Amino acid sequence: MKTLFDQELADALEQLCDETSEAMRLAKESPDLDDLAACLAVAFLKLGLTTGFVEQRHPGFARDVEEKRQKVIAALTEEQKH
Repeated sequence: MKTLFDQELADALEQLCDETSEAMRLAKESPDLDDLAACLAVAFLKLGLTTGFVEQRHPGFARDVEEKRQKVIAALTEEQKH
């Protein structure tokens, strides 16, 4: 990311990615569904913030992410049919 963005944005994104990774690590260790839901909620929030930060400086980024997400879903759905 350091080569994609200015230092301020790269630092913010790195922190958000670290926090997302930590939330996912905690999700893997969740002792119950409530805790798992809370960890995943934090991860989703951090991913949304990351996307929003990039979108502010690169309009269309969020749309691109959503298009790629839809392609992955379609590919997985197609794979399950076979």
